[in-house]
Amino acid sequence: MTNDELVQQFHEAQTLIAKQAALIGELKARIAELEQKLDEMQRRGKRQATPFSKGAPKAEPKTPGRKLGHLAAHRPKPARITRTVEAPLPAHCPACGGTVVEEAVRAQYQEDIPRPIETFITQFNVHVGHCADCATRVQGRHPEQTSDALGSAAVQLGPNVLGLGAELKHDLGVSYGKVARFLRLTFGLNATASSFARADQRLAQDFAPTYADLQTQLRLSAVAHADETGWKVGGHSAWLWVFTNEQLTLYVIDPHRDHDVVERILGLNFAGVLITDCFLAYDPLTYDKSKCVGHLLRRCHALVESGNASAIRFSEQAACLFRGALKLKERKATLNAHGYRVACGRLEAAFDRLLARSYRQADTVRFVKLLRKQRAYLFTFLYVAAVAPTNNAAERELRPAVIIRKTNGCNRSTNGATAHATLSSIIRTARKHGHDFVDLTKRVLQQPIQVVVKLCSSDPAPPIEPVPTTPSDLRVTAIP
Repeated sequence: MTNDELVQQFHEAQTLIAKQAALIGELKARIAELEQKLDEMQRRGKRQATPFSKGAPKAEPKTPGRKLGHLAAHRPKPARITRTVEAPLPAHCPACGGTVVEEAVRAQYQEDIPRPIETFITQFNVHVGHCADCATRVQGRHPEQTSDALGSAAVQLGPNVLGLGAELKHDLGVSYGKVARFLRLTFGLNATASSFARADQRLAQDFAPTYADLQTQLRLSAVAHADETGWKVGGHSAWLWVFTNEQLTLYVIDPHRDHDVVERILGLNFAGVLITDCFLAYDPLTYDKSKCVGHLLRRCHALVESGNASAIRFSEQAACLFRGALKLKERKATLNAHGYRVACGRLEAAFDRLLARSYRQADTVRFVKLLRKQRAYLFTFLYVAAVAPTNNAAERELRPAVIIRKTNGCNRSTNGATAHATLSSIIRTARKHGHDFVDLTKRVLQQPIQVVVKLCSSDPAPPIEPVPTTPSDLRVTAIP
């Protein structure tokens, strides 16, 4: 080997050593940064104060209150005055003792409630008899009765109390013990926590046909959002699933987190579009699907935080295309059909070129692998008008359940889980259409037979139909 070749190899070795030293320096810095983050997270987990803190506050936060130019908000003048009292001037000035001269009388209004609010008790004189021909026992029933029970079960809570208790528990996240305490302090009504727990299970049975009808309506809908979160039933791991759209919300508590749950709820022949995140359980489903752009943008932001130049470059390009798709969806009404199709084609072609490149950074490779796997479902929202680009609808419906899980725990039994899923579904769906859940409870309990409430109706009082006991092809007469 000549001297020139030895010199060349020496220079190449020096260059390689310099590159390796630079790489080692970058890796050491990265390890130190990750160790610092790990240490912060471990200390944050042991800290008892403000575990929900998002970090240091902003240097220049927005000022609280209404923005400049917005009209001031105040309570309107009440339309009804219950009583009027006078607040006269004192005879002498409290500052100097001089004579006080009246100039005007200004009105002030105070809206309050009595405490305790007095309950009313109805005694039903139930007439009991028998048939003279077959000796069958016959019992009368008033339209306002909610039960036929007599004897030791004759003293009952009314439908307004039961509906309010269920709404406090399953919508506002108030525990049964606090529900009983609230009703005692506010209305002087004495009842135990177990009374409301048992009442909710019976109420869920009464609303079971309505819950089944919501599932039927969901299967016929054009769009369904789905999401899931962890849950506990009797101390064992489970999952709370939510299926929702503009018309209804359906909760399901199941011990499994797989595609079988979705197929059981939506059916094998669901013809609409299922909007979800990129969780693996949704992959085997054969429905038309759309993936949440919001989740993908958050993944892009996480790549930026990795600090790798290649990952940052890819994440910025991918995020730019996703945001461009969102803006294109907003501009659809201003474009003609041909121009919109051309814009969609150009955007998808640019995205395909981005995915076709070769990547080496580990986080980027994992993200690209996910995008390639879900490629067919990333831009469904561009072509189906009813499909939203994000899964925010399902996440909004999960939020009440997450709050209840944090403040009030989950469920102690399977019956409690069924009651929570059923009543929460009825309450959230009723709210979408402006229906009062307490009024619905009253109407259902006062029916002598089991009924189905058509919650998706836009009528102020949704129609109620008896549960069909005849073949499904026969029409059912609605109960007024």
